[in-house]
Amino acid sequence: MSGRVPYSAAQPGGFITVPSSYVSQLIRQVEDPLELKLTLLAFYVLSRARDYPAYVTASELELRAASILGIDADTCREGLQTVVRRGVLLEAMVPLDGTDTEVYFANIEADLQAIEDFKERLVVGGGEGSSTPTQNIFELYEQNIGVLTPMIAEELKDAQRTYRADWIEEAFREAVLARKLNWKYICRILERWTAEGKDSGTNRPGSGQSDADKYIKGRFGHIVRR
Repeated sequence: MSGRVPYSAAQPGGFITVPSSYVSQLIRQVEDPLELKLTLLAFYVLSRARDYPAYVTASELELRAASILGIDADTCREGLQTVVRRGVLLEAMVPLDGTDTEVYFANIEADLQAIEDFKERLVVGGGEGSSTPTQNIFELYEQNIGVLTPMIAEELKDAQRTYRADWIEEAFREAVLARKLNWKYICRILERWTAEGKDSGTNRPGSGQSDADKYIKGRFGHIVRR
């Protein structure tokens, strides 16, 4: 069969994240193949982004569209505007490295506040240097724990949505000091801070042992469940 996808391409670890609302509510409305292709291409790039909220620049999408889809920049931009009008992607002009840059975000309700905070930080900071004041969670994991697996990568993305970036960095720092370099331990720290307050007396080093049951009741309870 012409154009058949090799079986190896469909193995675990080779998939991309597509919002369920797109499949259940919008995909039936898409009649233009170009719109569908560019939407899937954008999801492909965004699902591999290590920043939160994930974004992709217009120039990167144009390059990807040229190499993967074989379309020129004008056609790509025209198709992307269709995707934006449908509400699947959000378009913004932000200062990156001192230059106003056109970027796209996935229009996911849970990420909207993070997107606004991201844009505000860039405007206030002039777009210079890193877009966030803390180290990337993926870099923290690779530098302190080891090689990422697809399952852990998804859990890290979930943690980025759940916890403040400075909390995540400090939790890694505490794990290093305690010489307990594993993601379960870091999750326990973040769960405890969320439940009791990060700066409460019970959460300070040497303050005593806390109730272990609280660690199995939160978002990451399946990781540490006894």
